[in-house]
Amino acid sequence: MKVAMRDVFVKLGFFTRRSTTKVAMRGIFTKVSVFVLVMITLLSAQESLQPRKLVDAHTAGVLPKSHYDLECRFYPPGNTGYESGVMMGLNVGLTDRFTVGLSYGGEGIIGRRDNARGNPAPGVLVKYRLFEEGLAPPALTLGYDHQGHGGIANSRDFGYDGYIFKSPGFFAALSKNYIMLNIIQIGLHGTGNYSLEERQNVSWPNAMGGVDITINDELTLVAEYDCAFNDRTGSKDKYFSPFNGFFNAGIRWAFSHNFQLEFDVKDIFENKRRTVGLDPNGDRIKTKNGWSREIKVLHYSQF
Repeated sequence: MKVAMRDVFVKLGFFTRRSTTKVAMRGIFTKVSVFVLVMITLLSAQESLQPRKLVDAHTAGVLPKSHYDLECRFYPPGNTGYESGVMMGLNVGLTDRFTVGLSYGGEGIIGRRDNARGNPAPGVLVKYRLFEEGLAPPALTLGYDHQGHGGIANSRDFGYDGYIFKSPGFFAALSKNYIMLNIIQIGLHGTGNYSLEERQNVSWPNAMGGVDITINDELTLVAEYDCAFNDRTGSKDKYFSPFNGFFNAGIRWAFSHNFQLEFDVKDIFENKRRTVGLDPNGDRIKTKNGWSREIKVLHYSQF
């Protein structure tokens, strides 16, 4: 028995047999509007849930006044001649908008070999939250961060002196946070930055984007993509190559109010490359630096 398409829509309740096309469209529009309204009510801004960082990328989050965090990061070395690196960082909230920090570390601190080396200089962080998050607009934070990650880079292997994943330098971070069904909390983040590393060759800024998804009161997933506009990545050996950027992800476990443990995987697409020699024409022979694994321990408290 054949059923007309109109009868199908009648059974679904979009319009009655006597309704005109205009009435039918009004019914569809009403149902779609109700659906969109429901989805909007499921998502509401959650300003207080912002993390201060994803993996390496800054968010608009800052520390509250009179609060501090102490971070210890364990990471693989930037050069095969050294063993695992350790970095310690201390951040303090001077006001509810203004955070400052200091960090330092080195490679070969953990391992069996006799050689060890410290970072070229301490990392300095200054971060100010300019605008708070509203119902529609995101929060905006401006800052400067001199601390790079991933180990120490040198001009012989990477073409510049500094860090394998360059320090952000001057940056602006936008963050917008939501909660879905009062269960899953989602934060969307974007950062534009201008690194002071290798600035004799690079004159344009970089961009990063990422997300944090809080599953429950203990577990959070984080992911970010560094476009690497200011880095010669991939086999083409050129700057401003966004499809050869760095994708990082991690899982964060807050096993108490004051302590967090985080496991990160960095450069999952293995786009960062280093030089291993020269070909007969004098051009660099590059190989993948490889994806890496890091562990962070974070202690958070107040004065």
